[in-house]
Amino acid sequence: MRRLQESTEELIALFKARAKAPPNQQNQLLVRHLRCKESLELSDAVTSALARYHADNVRALPAPTEILPPLQ
Repeated sequence: MRRLQESTEELIALFKARAKAPPNQQNQLLVRHLRCKESLELSDAVTSALARYHADNVRALPAPTEILPPLQ
């Protein structure tokens, strides 16, 4: 039982040390992305489009006309 308590204390100390450490570059990028209003709006638009078109059993999403130039 003594070893289990030591392990628990070691884990708590390890978690506290990790919590105090600065985030790595990948985590900082992810946090910045998740806080970006445009990213959140885009993910919401994609999610709602997928739900809408998946429910109709359509295989392909139509191309957004405001992004793509007209075909010639």
